[in-house]
Amino acid sequence: MQEKSALALRLKMLRREKGLTAQQVADALGIKSATYRRYEIDTKPRDEVYIALAEFFGVSVDYLMSGKTSVALSAACGGSDYIVLPENQISLSPAENALILSLRSLSSEEQNEVFEFVNWKCVRAKK
Repeated sequence: MQEKSALALRLKMLRREKGLTAQQVADALGIKSATYRRYEIDTKPRDEVYIALAEFFGVSVDYLMSGKTSVALSAACGGSDYIVLPENQISLSPAENALILSLRSLSSEEQNEVFEFVNWKCVRAKK
């Protein structure tokens, strides 16, 4: 049996974190279930599908393609727009990991609300 690609493993992990079936993801993306299942085996999607997958799962295209994570920080928290942190340099506490998993279950709009709140807290903390 062929070994799964890193992309295939990331897609399966993200889908399972959301508690979804391959059919549910395919329906949300407007693609055939068999097509999505092939992505979880070893077929590389077209560019526009990468974008749709990233938006659906709440991750960056860079993460899907390479496994690199990007953390969005506002200038209020001392960051630039995006800071790319290689996975092997990130050490998350169990609480931080739980928070990230919870964020991934939210819609993009809800995630933005959380980011705005965190940025607001950072501004308040500096006063």
